[in-house]
Amino acid sequence: MRWRSSTTLSLFLTSFFALSWIVLLLSFYFQSLELFLITIVLLLLTFFTRLYLKKAGEHVELVNNRRTIKLFKGEQETLSFTLNNTGNVPIWNGQLHFSLEPILHVSNVDLVQNTKNLQFYSIPYYLGRKEGKTISFPIYADKRGVTRIRKVELLIKDLFGWGRQLSILESLFQTEILIYPELLEVKGVERLSTFEMGSHSYEHSLYENLSSPAGSREYESSDPFNRIHWKATARTSELKTKVYERSIDLRWIFVLDLSVKRKNSPGQVSKDIETYISQLAFLCELATKRGVSFELHINLDPEGPSPCMTLEAGEGNAQLSNALELLARIDETRPLLSFERMSAWLRKRITDRSVVIRLGEPIQESKEAAFYHLLERKGHKCYEVKMSGDDAYLSHLERKKES
Repeated sequence: MRWRSSTTLSLFLTSFFALSWIVLLLSFYFQSLELFLITIVLLLLTFFTRLYLKKAGEHVELVNNRRTIKLFKGEQETLSFTLNNTGNVPIWNGQLHFSLEPILHVSNVDLVQNTKNLQFYSIPYYLGRKEGKTISFPIYADKRGVTRIRKVELLIKDLFGWGRQLSILESLFQTEILIYPELLEVKGVERLSTFEMGSHSYEHSLYENLSSPAGSREYESSDPFNRIHWKATARTSELKTKVYERSIDLRWIFVLDLSVKRKNSPGQVSKDIETYISQLAFLCELATKRGVSFELHINLDPEGPSPCMTLEAGEGNAQLSNALELLARIDETRPLLSFERMSAWLRKRITDRSVVIRLGEPIQESKEAAFYHLLERKGHKCYEVKMSGDDAYLSHLERKKES
């Protein structure tokens, strides 16, 4: 770790040290033994104060292991700092300073300054010779976001308060705190259990093509008798069940549009951004529970190779964890993508027959509605999340009529 250290003496010692030679000369001139002794004592006090602060500061280490704390809003976790004194000089009056963004509530720690973007905390500590100590305190997740511990400082004072050494951590502190969004229920999602084939509906889809066997797996008690793979059973002496290729890909494609849909607010992020993110988090959890593969596309510039924030298709708990982390990391200060760039990206990505679910403010422009109508004509199912009072519900995305 890289530290930038500075030592400061009290105003009295600093002023005296600057005038010490004059005082010494005066003591000789007036032949004053008392003035001479006082001067020597104060010079020694200045010297040993500097020496103590230097030696104490050189041997204090702050453990900086990589760690990510993941929380949902309202959850509690313990945040810790580990300090080691590798020297022979005890630290009687030390203070650890750090700051966090105000997405957390910190307990049992002194809050010394509170600004709009950062909260500054101070923790006193004592370290004996060759001693290590872990300082722990509870933190509570207040709102969605990501924060790191910033502005880490170690302040050491001498026993009598004559001086202080401040060491500022210049390298990045590796502990990261990630707060997932809330899950806001979207009603009407039962319609996603039905996939239309021609003029008929099939509950929970036709997942398998019975003419395309893909192999076998271990038999389970819930498997029907006619699914037993007799050849594989005879070959292995264990009951096996037939496995078929999937005939329909039920991939869900979530499109999160965070832009304001008003002509007098171009390029601005909607004030309801947290609501839309929480609705999407709910739908991601729903897809995971149903075993459905899903992917995310968000019209924010990620400052990387991809034109928008994207999570590649996947399924299961690992995919849900990745989705919630991506949503937690959404930074509304990033530039928004225009509809033209976003639609061009989606045309490349939405190829296989899929269910497209749009979230955000209601569509206002006919060209955006026409884009989703085009997807419908290509065989995709398009839905949008609408608001009715405080409730959100899933609705089939209808083509906007020309006025």
